[in-house]
Formats: sequence, structure tokens, C-alpha cells
Amino acid sequence: MTDANRRPPEHRPDGTPPRRLTGRRLWLARLALVVLAPALVLAAAEGLLHLVGYGYSPHFFVGPDAAGNYATNDAFGLRFFPPAIARQPEPCLLEAEKPAGKIRIFVLGSSAAEGVPDPSYSFSRILEVMLRRRYPDVRFQVVNAGMTAINSHVVREIAKDCAAHRPDLFIIYMGNNEVVGPFGPGTILDPYAGSLPTIRAGLWIKATCLGRLFRDVAGRVAPRPGTPAEWKGMQMWLSGRVAADDPRLEAVYSHFRRNLEDICLIGRAAGARAIVSTVVVNLRDCPPLASVHGPGLEEAALAQWEAEYGPGAILEAQQEWADALASYRAAAAIDDRYADLHFRMARCLAAAGRPAEARVHYVRARDLDALRFRADSRINEIIHEVAGGGRIEGVGFLDAERAFVEAGPTGLGAPGDEVFHEHVHLKFEGNYRLARLMLEKVEAALADRLPRQPAGPVPDEQTCAARLGFGAYGRYRVALRAWRMTEDPPFTNQLDHAFRQAAAFQNVAALRQAAYAPGAMDDDARLHESALAAAPDDVRLRENFAWLEAERGRFDSALRQWRLVLARFPQRSEFYFGAGAACMRWGKPAEAEAYFAEAVRVEPADADARMALGDALLAQQKPDAAAGQLQQAVRLRPDFAAAHDALARALAALGRTDEAVTHFAEAARLQPEAETLNRLADLLAKKGRLDEALENYRKALACDPDDQLAEAIRRQIEALSRGAGS
Repeated sequence: MTDANRRPPEHRPDGTPPRRLTGRRLWLARLALVVLAPALVLAAAEGLLHLVGYGYSPHFFVGPDAAGNYATNDAFGLRFFPPAIARQPEPCLLEAEKPAGKIRIFVLGSSAAEGVPDPSYSFSRILEVMLRRRYPDVRFQVVNAGMTAINSHVVREIAKDCAAHRPDLFIIYMGNNEVVGPFGPGTILDPYAGSLPTIRAGLWIKATCLGRLFRDVAGRVAPRPGTPAEWKGMQMWLSGRVAADDPRLEAVYSHFRRNLEDICLIGRAAGARAIVSTVVVNLRDCPPLASVHGPGLEEAALAQWEAEYGPGAILEAQQEWADALASYRAAAAIDDRYADLHFRMARCLAAAGRPAEARVHYVRARDLDALRFRADSRINEIIHEVAGGGRIEGVGFLDAERAFVEAGPTGLGAPGDEVFHEHVHLKFEGNYRLARLMLEKVEAALADRLPRQPAGPVPDEQTCAARLGFGAYGRYRVALRAWRMTEDPPFTNQLDHAFRQAAAFQNVAALRQAAYAPGAMDDDARLHESALAAAPDDVRLRENFAWLEAERGRFDSALRQWRLVLARFPQRSEFYFGAGAACMRWGKPAEAEAYFAEAVRVEPADADARMALGDALLAQQKPDAAAGQLQQAVRLRPDFAAAHDALARALAALGRTDEAVTHFAEAARLQPEAETLNRLADLLAKKGRLDEALENYRKALACDPDDQLAEAIRRQIEALSRGAGS
């Protein structure tokens, strides 16, 4: 072949020269190549990852399943939380095709909307009871779409998914976590971002398979410093202080306004109306969680401030309200940015019979609180501005904050412990009040879809409690959870924490006595049976009945309830855990092992499930298999005292006594309990380390000298003291 044949032809077949790209066309072609080629590669990679089912669904609902239902997605929280602390939505099923005439109401918000400390008794569930009693011929479904620790950025994503399921109404009750939730300046979750387009682009990327892959790889290669290894409640946010004059708050308020408007518009585009409520928080009985001085306060001025504040606190304790106020006002003249100062002034004013003035300072104390877990004045103002003026068609407004003040105890200036567990979470009484207020707005919003006249009056609080199975045992369990929540920081930093906690414990003790009184649990069981007859598909009602039956010793009935729950939610690890716990109490560890293994299969990172599985294996004399599960539990949660104790027992049974001593000692360090210390001492004594054994026996006895174990420990101490010559 000649060189001429190798060269490309210089002319087309028709004799015209070929067109060459030059100038602007050449640069456009190069630019298209630079942009389109990577885009095509990324699209292909995304398609491949989607095809193989990588990761988890980013949507709030997943499905449909074989029965034609969508279920809330237990993995939804992974899009916003590190895996170790990811929160889950409430279990819910939606028909893929909404039946004709059915009214779907979605309640959107964070933990206060969800109903923490127990969503079984949230205002959304009470509202559903009210609607069904008022309109028995209408099919209602009130979906609790609230989630713990989220803010409006996440709620907007949830609203978009809810909009795909033919909603009739959105109820929006949010605003508490705007600073501490994802992208806020006080967050421990996704880093703070001041740009809304950046936040939304990031959320879109995280919804892709490639985004999830990148996050998974980054989490393993370079985990974010300070990421918690387990959920520890609000104490995880102790470093997230944000002062009231922090310039980043302006972006927070701007983002909240835009997200709230968008959520309303998302609902309207889906054919749904909306009710937006101001947020109610505990002003009177929740002192600030963190107080900081104003910027630039010099040392001499601080000393002068303390010289006024300190005597004021003494005078307040002596109930010298006027003199205490005088001292506090003198301190405020030097620095009025300290949240606790305003809270103390409010208490003095309320005690002096000046509730209106007291409320001003209660509000100021909340707004200055540097741990910003409560919706502040600006948040509620934005809610009023967006929803209260009729600017968005189909959006109703409820000023719950004002209504709670007006309905609260007279002369106290603000709502408090009569309706709140702690800072924002409502007791049953508070949830009933909020549901009652919502009912009027719901009936107005859905007037064209409801019968002209309701069938009966609004059910009272007692009737609603009965329909939700909220009896003596439920009241005790909820109060106990709330008390445990407030045992840890940041609540321990509040004014008079020890006093309030002691009073709360007395209340828990009284409720426990009532719950375990003769016949009380039988009454509770009848309450649940009656409620389930009216609502057999109520999963939370059946779950609570299962726990109650186990507590009554009716393990066969408890397991029957768990099986009915699991039939509807076979991918919920907490329900397998409950069934396993019932089997363990029933003395059937083999059956318990099967349920706990399923819980681990569904949620491999669940340290509690692995710990329970290890316990079930130990009960069957399978220490080797137990040790494997318990080592995983300790790896997942290094400060899990019970897992260290169980692992030590498994290792001791395997003859690995040195390792067992290490884990017994760690369990005792994390949570000093008589049984753990006694086991440690027994093992040390067998190894001939008598002085160490004696020391741990004495520690065990000190834990609870009146415990059933105490007499045996005393005998061991006596014997060892003789043997060691002590």
C-alpha cells in the first residue's frame, strides 16, 4: 500500500473539501466532550449501582410489597445520620392505591411531632381517635411522619415523598431543631452550610447511589472526627452552643422560611391542604440548657456582674422576690445576655404575681439559651408570617403557642410541667390539648370532604387514653423514659436539676406502684383488648399489649401479639427483639435465639440485638458462638457495660480467664453493679489474686448492702479476709 493510499482523502466523493471544526465550533465541541463524557460515565455508574441494588433506598416509603403496600423505610435516616446513630420513622403501611373516600393526613415534624418519649401516645394518634369517633363513617389514616433530631431540611424531603401518596392534608409542626439538626450551626450531623442551594444539591447527591457509595467510602477511610459510636441523646450536642447574636442564625431563619413555604407548596401541588402550627415549648419549668455571657465582657465587668447575680440568687432562695429582682436588674445593666439571669427574673416576677412581665423574661431566657433545642421567638414569628396571613392558598394556621398560654395555669406566665416532660416533649395531657386544637382546624380544612354534622361530641381525654391503651402501666413506662432522658447532660447543667429530678423520680415511683398494684395490669390488659377490637391493625397498640402481657407473665399471649406485629412489619428489627425478649423471659432461649438472629440480620449494626443474641446463646451453653456475637456488640458500642459483662462470662466459660477479667473490669468501670463486681471478684479469687478479689467484693457490697446477693458477698469477704490476713 502506497503512502498516498494511507492518507485520508482530502475531498468528499462529490469533490467538495471536508468541513473542519474551527474557532467557536471547535471550542464548543471540546467543551461538550469535557462535560458529556464524565456525565455519561457517571450516569452509567449510577445505573449499574442501581441495577445491583447498592445501598439503601433514600425515600421515606419503600414498596410496594407483594400485598400492594408501601411501608416507611427503616433506612431513611442513613441519608442524614451516621449509621451508628441513625433514627427510624414510625412504622406505617400505605395502600399503593388509596381506597376511594379514604382521608390521608400526614403529620410532619421532628421528635415533638413524633411523640417522644413514646410515639404511641402522640398528638397525631389522639387526633385520629377524635376524627374516627366524630365521623365513624369516614375512613381516616393519620400518618405520623415525624422523626427525632431532624429539621426543616429533612422534613421537606419527607414531604416530597408523602406527596406521592395522595395526601388530603399536611399538618406541619416543626421548628425545634433548626440549629442543631442537619446543616445547622450547632449540629453534629451534616456540617453547617450557609447556602440553601448547596444544602439542596448535597441532599440530591446523597439520594443517588453514587452519593451513597462516596459517603460509605469516606466514612470508612476518613470518618468525621467526633462522630458518636452510639445514640446518647441530647448530650451528643454539648459542643454545639450557638449564641443569640451568632450571625449564622440569619441563614437558619432564612432557610426555615423557604423550607416551610416549599412544604406548603408541595402539599398544594399534590392536592392537599395544610395546617401549620406555631411550636409550644416549656418556658416555665425548663431552665436554659446553656448560658453564655455577651461578647466582649471584660474581666472587671464580669466580676461586678457576679457580685450582683450571686446575692440575687441567695435572695431568691429566701423568697425575697423584690430584693432579688433588684440584684438581677443590676446584673442585667452590666450584661443582659445571660439566659439563666432572665429565667431567674421570670421566676421572681411570677412569684410576685406579675405573670405578664414574667412571660417576657421566660421568653428571653429561651431565646438566649445557647443550646438551641427549642423553637425560639423568630421561628414562631416566621411560622405566623408564612401561614397566618393567608398568603398561600389552602394553608391554615394554628397559634398553638398562644393557645397553650391562655389555657395554662393562671398567674404563672407560661406553660410548664403540667403539659411537658422536659423542654419540648408533651405529656399525654399536652398531646391531647394540641390534638384538640388541631381538630378544629382539620375539620375546617376538610369541610368539603366531611359530613356536614359530626356524629358525636369531641371525645374527652379519658376516652382517647382508653382507645390508645394508655393505662397505669403505660403512664409508668412513659414517665420512666422521660426521667431517664433527663438524667444526663445537658439537663444536668440546668438550675435546680437535682431537685426537679428527685421530684420526677418520686412521681415515677408512685406510677410504678399504681401499675403493679393488684389487678392493675389485668385492667390494663382489658383496656388493650377493647382498644384492639376497635383497631386490630394498630401496630403500636398491639406492640404495647405484647410488652404488657410479658410483664404479666402471659408469655404465650405476648408472643402471639409479636407474631401478628411481625406479619405486618417483617423488616423491623425492634419487633424481632421484643419477641426474643418474651421468649427469654419464658425460659425458651432457643426460640429467643431465632428471633434475635433475625433482628441482627435485619439490622447488623444493632448492638442491643447482638448482646441479646449472645445472652440467648449463653443460656444454651454455647459460649463460643456467644463470644462472637458479644465481641461484635462491644465493637459496635465500646461503652456497653452489659455486653462487656456477658462477654466476660462467655470468655470465662471458654477458659480465657485473663480476657474475662479485663471485660468484667471494664463492665464494672462503666456501670458498677453488685453482680458484675461479684463475678469479677470470684474470678480474681480463683486466680489467686486475693487482695484484688477482696477489694471488688467490698465494692459489690457497697453497691447495694440490702440486695439478695449481699449476704453471700459478706460470707466471701469474711472468708477472704481470713485467707488474705486482712
